[in-house]
Amino acid sequence: MVKFIGRLSLRVKLAASALIAIAAVLTAVLLQGEELTPAAAIEKAGIGKPVPERAPLLQGEPWKPAAGADGFAEALSNEKFILYINPVNTQIALLDRKSGYRWTSNPPEDRIANETVKGLLLTNLQSPFALTYVRTQGKDQTIREVFNALDPKLRKELIRTGGRLQVNYTHPDRRLSFAIQYELTEHGLKARIPTDSIREEGEYAVFSIELLPYFGAASPEEEGYLFVPDGPGGLVKFDSDRADLTRGYVHQVYGLELTNAGNWSRSGERRENIAFPVFGMKRGDHAYVAILTEGAGSANISAMPPGLKSSFYNIYCSQIYREEYLYRMSRLAAPVKAIQKQRLETDREVEYRFLQGDDAGYVGMAKAYRSYLEEEGKLGARLQPVEHTPLYLKLMGGNYEKAFNGIRYTAATTFDQAGEIVSRLQGRGINGIKVIYYGWQNKGDYDLYKRFPIEPALGGEEAARKFVSAMTAQGIDVLFEDDFVWIDEGESDLSGKNNGIRGIDGTVFIDEGMFISKPERTVAMAYEAIGRLKEIGVSGLLYNWIGEMVFHDYDPSVIGTRENTIGIYQGLLDYTRRALGSAGVYRGNDYTVGHADLISMLPSESSYDFMVDETVPFYPIALHGHVPYTFGDGNLRNNMEDEFLKAIEYGAAPSFFLTYDDSRKLRYTASNYLFSSQYDKWLDWIQKEYESFDSLSGVYSQRIVNHERLNAERYATTYEDGTRVIVDYERKTFHVEKGDGA
Repeated sequence: MVKFIGRLSLRVKLAASALIAIAAVLTAVLLQGEELTPAAAIEKAGIGKPVPERAPLLQGEPWKPAAGADGFAEALSNEKFILYINPVNTQIALLDRKSGYRWTSNPPEDRIANETVKGLLLTNLQSPFALTYVRTQGKDQTIREVFNALDPKLRKELIRTGGRLQVNYTHPDRRLSFAIQYELTEHGLKARIPTDSIREEGEYAVFSIELLPYFGAASPEEEGYLFVPDGPGGLVKFDSDRADLTRGYVHQVYGLELTNAGNWSRSGERRENIAFPVFGMKRGDHAYVAILTEGAGSANISAMPPGLKSSFYNIYCSQIYREEYLYRMSRLAAPVKAIQKQRLETDREVEYRFLQGDDAGYVGMAKAYRSYLEEEGKLGARLQPVEHTPLYLKLMGGNYEKAFNGIRYTAATTFDQAGEIVSRLQGRGINGIKVIYYGWQNKGDYDLYKRFPIEPALGGEEAARKFVSAMTAQGIDVLFEDDFVWIDEGESDLSGKNNGIRGIDGTVFIDEGMFISKPERTVAMAYEAIGRLKEIGVSGLLYNWIGEMVFHDYDPSVIGTRENTIGIYQGLLDYTRRALGSAGVYRGNDYTVGHADLISMLPSESSYDFMVDETVPFYPIALHGHVPYTFGDGNLRNNMEDEFLKAIEYGAAPSFFLTYDDSRKLRYTASNYLFSSQYDKWLDWIQKEYESFDSLSGVYSQRIVNHERLNAERYATTYEDGTRVIVDYERKTFHVEKGDGA
């Protein structure tokens, strides 16, 4: 969630807008006395209904290969790789033809012989999957049981056709079955669980499936690390001493399901949600990066150190098909645990890309992920070179506060004053300014159902139009920030019953009087606002929540999956770009990357726990040169110098969040998080920092090609033309070495 703009008391940005009929936008509809329905807005915005593709099941006669002396048989091959399978236990092995290196789904028998774990943990270690299931009838429906490929009752069948291998698994006692498909690619291997392969024909149901949980499992004495998608990227090094307190790294892609917050365990640790569904492993001169290409939002990424489940380091994804939740039989009854009835029916797929030599590390992994995004059309076009580095100037217009049993708006930066701030910065030689204006709505965040007319205390629509026109004449973009996701049911005429998403128990999810609008309703609200803002000349919208939060909608009629939410949000961003010119998001979950022109507050730090040994710029490496991103605002940092240097090291653009008046004016408003924002107190600092950022304008549109840790306090980032930026955290300095191509 957004650090400063997020749910600060759940009043800051959570009073979301509701539908309001606006004659200037929808005259034809209003003549009929109707509001714009979500369905109509979706159609007008040109957003197609997300229709997930389902992988077909392979059909044909069972394939019964003859295994070699090592128990494996060749199953698939291409010019770069050979896939082998053990017909008895269905373990797989992949041979890289070029390097001769062999990756295996499980540790070899000689290493298994030294294991101290017993029972199910030991057989899991030898299986390409572990399936957790629950009862759907009778008592003890929340008790979870597990079976794997070594279960003596499990039936296995191999089908090979069309360059694919399918392994069918059937447990006759539990009347459960599913399949794993394997396919070789130019870069490595795809492993897939088709949702149509899952059969639940008795009293048991699939809860989760760990897919290839021990693929490439490594011993502590080896050289290497696990890569986890924590913050911008994190390394779990094999040679680190682990505290006994660590429970491993187990986190859901894009964050836990918000509607099931009552069932979350509270660890007290500060967590960075996963923004990109990637994990990896480095073993000496060999590595792989794994990308969750289907069903990522319904998966956990898990990394385990030795001593928890085995003596190995291992990393994998666990596919979530059902969730445990709390429900009440009545308002007075104590909550009890239950398991959701309907399975999440989406295909799950992981693509492994294999790396060698200099590419066998987090930089090579990030490049491989960038290549994947580019190949799939998810990365967006390259940025154009600029003369000056952009400065993202966030300006807080103001917000509401309660007074005398009523509500009043407190202005901190009128539109005229915003123009004065821009002029003062330009007078300091600061170019490339891009303005993001906050708190412009009528009464600010209080009732976004009635966001128009633009707040009169700021000068109203006339002043807004004048300000935007003056900025446009100077080539300065002006974005307005807004929230179309959270709605205050107490202040809005919009009903959560018809417009809010539902939790697993079927009830509308309410948090401190707020509900989350269905994605279709979000589009309807945004569509109308875009029409009004386009008339004023606004250059774009910076969307709160869309880039940092996805969810399931457990509507009784049909489950709206996270994939459905993502598809609609992507369509809204695309429409915003077509209508206004640009769209921005916070945090930048990977599904927004090819659809946004700015990522504000991209994660720059890993979580503070016992697993991650080193933070690395994996995500910035993948994005730089394609979409601009900022970290924390320069005047709101906890550590001014180190966070500035981190932005330089990771290639971020500068950002400041300012007001014309003293920030104390906002202390009783919902924007009291701006503890130091008066612009004239920051002019010297902004000028100094901007000169540093602007010295790197030449690499703004370039990709990052390398990143190195020179020692504990010095890091180097290299760009396409050979320019090298070296940051020294001990001396609090950086310097630039120009490349041959600069």
